[in-house]
Amino acid sequence: MPAPTYLSPPSLPLHHTATATTSTRLLSGGRRHRRSRPRHMSGLVLLKAKAGDVDGGAELLLASRRHAVLGVARVLFAAANERCLRGMDRAALGRGGFFAGAMANSWRVLMQGLASLMFLCARADEYVRQPPSPLVLTPHDKPAAHPQQVHISTVGRNKMRISWVTDDRSTPSVVEYGESRGNYTASATGDHATYKYFFYESGAIHHVTIGPLAPSTTYHYRCGKAGDELTLRTPPASLPLELVVIGDLGQTRWTASTLAHIGGADYDMLLLPGDLSYADTQQPLWDSFGRLVQPLASARPWMVTEGNHEAEALPVVGFAPFVAYNARWRMPHEESGSASNLYYSFDAAGGAAHVVMLGSYAEFEEGSAQRAWLERDLAGVDRRRTPWLLVLLHAPWYNTNQAHQGEGEAMRAAMEALLYEARVDVVFSGHVHAYERFTRIYDNEADGRGPMYITIGDGGNREGLALEFLEDHKSAHLSMFQEASFGHGRLRIVDETSAVWTWHRNDDEYATVRDEVWLESLASPKQVTGRHDEEL
Repeated sequence: MPAPTYLSPPSLPLHHTATATTSTRLLSGGRRHRRSRPRHMSGLVLLKAKAGDVDGGAELLLASRRHAVLGVARVLFAAANERCLRGMDRAALGRGGFFAGAMANSWRVLMQGLASLMFLCARADEYVRQPPSPLVLTPHDKPAAHPQQVHISTVGRNKMRISWVTDDRSTPSVVEYGESRGNYTASATGDHATYKYFFYESGAIHHVTIGPLAPSTTYHYRCGKAGDELTLRTPPASLPLELVVIGDLGQTRWTASTLAHIGGADYDMLLLPGDLSYADTQQPLWDSFGRLVQPLASARPWMVTEGNHEAEALPVVGFAPFVAYNARWRMPHEESGSASNLYYSFDAAGGAAHVVMLGSYAEFEEGSAQRAWLERDLAGVDRRRTPWLLVLLHAPWYNTNQAHQGEGEAMRAAMEALLYEARVDVVFSGHVHAYERFTRIYDNEADGRGPMYITIGDGGNREGLALEFLEDHKSAHLSMFQEASFGHGRLRIVDETSAVWTWHRNDDEYATVRDEVWLESLASPKQVTGRHDEEL
């Protein structure tokens, strides 16, 4: 695959070197509360405006008009930007000449500048992020029938879904596979579809389910009877189990650094709680993202749920939400009894862990399809057989960062009791572009029977980091660790009772472990429960 094309000033550093300044604070239990905030770039200009006093109705009207303006801006930008991306893609491959590529790049920079100015005017009352990292485009230089954007996901107890895209829409949806290189002893067929978004028409998006497969086994496979041979390894049928967790990934130099650090150590499965490509109506960026993550996503299962950047809804012109996401990232929702690709569940390690992927942007109130499904799903989990219960969603329910305050509150009010009664062990979220870990909580109080809440929206998105944590926030005493740095997390479930969580910050060429905590399963008979319990 060709080297990525960088579409921002190359003078920005490839990796983020953070110098941590740490202060400590005593909790009521005598524990130390570490607050770490890195010093990132000097000379940062902060632009912030505060609206005057406006009554509630006028404020809602202002927000509605602002969102309408942003929607129109995104449509115009997407339409003009598509040809620019294609021109730059051709220039990166040595086609079309330097002049054509330079013109396309100049036009795109101009469009981005105008769009950024409009967004600044429309969102002047929001929090301030550090300057974004360069966008990375990964071009495709293979024949139209050559598979690209390959990623895999688990389906049921012993099957795997292989998904990929071809520019040639007549390419067969076939996967050949076997345990030896070049020796394919089995094959499976599936289906493919396309979608349109304004002037963009996707290639053929193929989905093929293969199996049954043996656990902890390496398989070699080829998609569409063409292209390169790829290799995957199935997850284990029992513990231990190593899970990588990343959120708000995007496709920037920060993203490339995070992916390199993830690939530097082995794991069994990757979980992503929303905000994948940051295409935001620019559909070619979905293609570029798929090519960027293929080296990892084609080798280990990637299980994802949606974020706000996947919505891409333009109701005025008839574009329903999540069209591209649902077409490209098909998850096993039907196998888990869900009617929507926006929420589902699956078992891992032979049923020792049950993972629930919730949809922050699907209806979740009392009487909604998602809430009814969640009740059924949790009721079917036998904690004697399944000692670990994990939940992922996009908008955090607990958050002391200035960014996205209160956006997960309605969902928390509707669903938190269900998770508490089921003794969920950990809840992972994204959305806030920083890392934060809370103690076990229920209903805004420390509770040893509640889940541990972890926000990990720091995968490498183009919007930068959410730098400000609120010292006087009502949940500040429940927050155990905070840092606004890019990175990824790993949950290693050691056995039926113990697991260790580590957060790895992107430190130059190294992934530095900055936070580590051991957990005991809430299904464990040794677990002492009670409200106001402190950190494990």
